[in-house]
Amino acid sequence: MALTPLDVLQKQFGPARRGGWEPEEVQAFLDRVREAWEEALMANHRLREDLRAKDEDIAALRAQSDEVRETLILARRAAMDVEGQARREADLLLGEARLEAEYIIDAARQGGREAEAQLMKLRAMRHHHLSQLRALLSATGRLLDEVEREGL
Repeated sequence: MALTPLDVLQKQFGPARRGGWEPEEVQAFLDRVREAWEEALMANHRLREDLRAKDEDIAALRAQSDEVRETLILARRAAMDVEGQARREADLLLGEARLEAEYIIDAARQGGREAEAQLMKLRAMRHHHLSQLRALLSATGRLLDEVEREGL
């Protein structure tokens, strides 16, 4: 059974047989012991309460730490997902740009071929018209020669 300050305060001593102790001194000492004990118990109680509060704080901080850790893990995963999505979008845009570039190059090549064909057609027409003009000039020259010979 634990001893309390109240036990010290209520302790009664029997009469001394051979001299004994001074009851006032014993009582004064017991009062001092009781007061010191009460102070120690109150200090112990305060320390236990402080310890309980600190344990609660530690538990809360651990829970927050776990939440922060989970949040960081989620943030890392989200960052990796965003990075992967960005890479996929960049690859898609690059592929589309390449296809469009190929389309533009093919169109330019086709335009070049058409321009070259048109140029060849124009050269053939020029050659044809020059031949006709030479023939006409030659015929006109012969006709003039004939008119001149006939003396008209």
